[in-house]
Amino acid sequence: MQAKGKYLEFINSIKPLKSFKEEIPPPEIDYLKKDSWAAFPGVEGFHNLSPDISPPNKLKKFDVFYIHPTGFFGTKWNEDIDSESASFERTGSHMATQASVFSQTCNVYAPQYRQATYYSFFDLEGNGEAAQDLAYQDLSKAFQTYLRKYNKGRPFFVAGHSQGALHGQRLVHEHISNQSIKELFISAYLIGYILPLKHFDDLYPDLKISRSPKDVQTIISWCTGIKGFQRGRAHSMFWTPDGWRRESMEQPLVCQNPMTWTEAKNWQTNNDNIAIRLKSTNLFLTDYYATKHTHSKLSIEKIDKLSFQSRYSKNFMIETKGSLIDKMKSFTIGGDLHNFDMTLFWGSIRKNVQDRANAYSK
Repeated sequence: MQAKGKYLEFINSIKPLKSFKEEIPPPEIDYLKKDSWAAFPGVEGFHNLSPDISPPNKLKKFDVFYIHPTGFFGTKWNEDIDSESASFERTGSHMATQASVFSQTCNVYAPQYRQATYYSFFDLEGNGEAAQDLAYQDLSKAFQTYLRKYNKGRPFFVAGHSQGALHGQRLVHEHISNQSIKELFISAYLIGYILPLKHFDDLYPDLKISRSPKDVQTIISWCTGIKGFQRGRAHSMFWTPDGWRRESMEQPLVCQNPMTWTEAKNWQTNNDNIAIRLKSTNLFLTDYYATKHTHSKLSIEKIDKLSFQSRYSKNFMIETKGSLIDKMKSFTIGGDLHNFDMTLFWGSIRKNVQDRANAYSK
């Protein structure tokens, strides 16, 4: 069976056994407790990993509210937070490979949340939307707690990947755009999820699409594939103030090339960039059927001797080519580099976070 066939088989195997209304939701989360956060300032964690320079161990002038992507592949609609589960361990891996990019410049606040199961993105009966609403309720609560108890007037970023970006889009609309707190908002990195241009002004009437490396009070987004990758007839769930809808993945989208932070359509590299990979004592990340925490030791390291280029493509994505991409093709479904949206550009993102924070301060 080809990779795509195996992927569809996997999707069908994780369909929840009951409807959303028939399930008892997992217990609510108390964000006044530090253990309700996957990353929290002053608490050692995987978000402090680095392939080169360790982040300073002190309170910094800037914050990031980071929302991790989907790591729950169970047959219930929402995750019950369990420190001995595989999904909890996957959240740790996301701290290592994604949240870590902010740690040099920012205090990282990354809430645990009752994330929607991966199957929710494929459901067409309303259950997936309800599961996403429940997940977002947690994040809305966590963000309000962050502002009330932890922010202390510091400028901040919002960031998220995949499901985290989907919720981040809504969070910026509901809690930042047209709100007084916008004065402290630097920018949002909402990566690996479509943001159609036609909805931008309705969602963010007082914010901008980033057009340069130092724009502030902006939205930044991209999705990544190998050269020539297209998403054809694919559609994705998308939240708007008028409710949930399905949107084509092949339409004009918010997108910047994270090598240049512009929409330049020529092939680009970036001397500041470092592509990273996760090192683990157990291959738990490759087993989406796993349910138990393996307590693997994690680290991140720079990928040496393999390079790549990226460009803004005609289908509003970032496409890539080079020796590193050639090595990665076998880990993709048809050339989709979704799982590597941030690890490919880790060094460039880290530098850009610092640049935007400095631009905000001037």
